[in-house]
Amino acid sequence: MSRLAPSIAILIVASAGYPAFAADPGEQWDGGMDFRSGYQSYEPKDWNAMGEEGDGIHIETGLRYWYSMGSHSLDGGSTSDTAHTGEVFLRVDDDATSTYATGNLGYSSIVTRDFGGDEGFYDAGELAYGGADFGWTAFNDGKGNGVGGLVGYQYWSDTHDTSSLLPSLEGGTVPYDDVTGRTLLTNWMGQSSVQIHALRLGLQGSANFNNFIDFRAEIAAVPYAQVSGTIANEDVGFSTDVYGGSAQVPYSDQSGNIDSVSAISSSIDGWGYGGMAEAFVGFHPTENIVFRLGGRAWYVQGTADATMTEVLISDPADADADPDYEVPPVVTRFEGPVPNRPFSFLRYGILAELTYSF
Repeated sequence: MSRLAPSIAILIVASAGYPAFAADPGEQWDGGMDFRSGYQSYEPKDWNAMGEEGDGIHIETGLRYWYSMGSHSLDGGSTSDTAHTGEVFLRVDDDATSTYATGNLGYSSIVTRDFGGDEGFYDAGELAYGGADFGWTAFNDGKGNGVGGLVGYQYWSDTHDTSSLLPSLEGGTVPYDDVTGRTLLTNWMGQSSVQIHALRLGLQGSANFNNFIDFRAEIAAVPYAQVSGTIANEDVGFSTDVYGGSAQVPYSDQSGNIDSVSAISSSIDGWGYGGMAEAFVGFHPTENIVFRLGGRAWYVQGTADATMTEVLISDPADADADPDYEVPPVVTRFEGPVPNRPFSFLRYGILAELTYSF
């Protein structure tokens, strides 16, 4: 206590007697050292505004268009479609930690299928997705060149219509033309729909050339994907024994009557695995605007228990000497479970991107 009291007294006197020194030692210090110079960059008025050179946080946001082709496959049979998708995305980079975070949301109601023949293309479903990644550019030079890892999540919902002949065969009879022997089956429309929640683990890299052209790429394994929904497909066979003309719509590119339908349907509630990748080349017309072109591919596969249905349809027959077909087709049906049938979902296509950064 004996030393503390004099010390406090000295400080009080110094503060009262030399206010200029306490307020601004740089103006009174004979040695010429300016204590304030070490703190000038921390004053709020001197902080960098977001987007200025030297700012450690960079934000990039924009719009994408994804022209993609997709397929749902079950036990080797598949249905395919084409989608036109709009997407919004956001990316935030932190220079201090060499990390970034990204997010995207995409939706398309313009999903078309080509059934061939007279039906051609028609609207057949919808595509929706959203996800987020966190990445660390472990090896970088601070100029936009580097490589590192990423971890993320992707939601993917893919729905499209499928054709089915099975409902028209439930009664066991088939309408036909008794003059030509052509059978006529109603083509019903069903729907395949899957929802995928995927974990992403991968690598990402970027390269920048004179702030005019840049490259970005990433490849991610999907070690686990929770998959739910329903998928189905049919394999149709044809016979020309009686009727050799063009088959009915939508199989008009074939000849003959439909003589067999093999169908597999499955309700999926399990898991799968796969991979995802995308790559871009970007052009910088201005400092803050970038236009990029690239590609993207997503793939998930697994196995599921399914139901197999096979229907055989005989040709009409002529029972007497006249040229007409008096005997109608005979329908024979078989059905049973088939475990561990492979399924897969694929979507890939071209990406265009317009971004603004600040």
